[in-house]
Amino acid sequence: MNHKLSIAVFLLPLVIFFSLPGPAGAQEKPSTRTVIALTDGPSTSPFSPALLVGDTLYISGQLGLNPQGKPEEETTAVQAERILKTIEALCKKTGMTLSNVVETTVFIMDFADFGEFNTIYRKYFPENPPTRATVQVAKLAANAKIEISAVAVK
Repeated sequence: MNHKLSIAVFLLPLVIFFSLPGPAGAQEKPSTRTVIALTDGPSTSPFSPALLVGDTLYISGQLGLNPQGKPEEETTAVQAERILKTIEALCKKTGMTLSNVVETTVFIMDFADFGEFNTIYRKYFPENPPTRATVQVAKLAANAKIEISAVAVK
């Protein structure tokens, strides 16, 4: 085989490979991260309430706290209701609804409260609920009984 032809046969796949989009040859633009919060003021927490990255909203673990930062009630059901309303409000700020939520993670203090929690959860996700992991924990911030994080996609 001709020497120039051998070099061309060797280099052509490399040229094609590195010109294709994807991790190997792409110069992809980094995703824009937008902090989503319910208030306009600066956060006192060292984390974002939610981050919108592209079409995906990542919602930090939410507690059922009242505006003064205290647990809304002593029942898991009332705290869960408050949390799901907060998640709904964060979704709304990005043009989404709870139907856009694809995953939740629930941290609950006592599985004895699981039934009352599920009753509230079904009210907010009546059809095609998101995937969910539920974990019993020993303690939550602010002595909350439940914490929920979520992921929503446009």
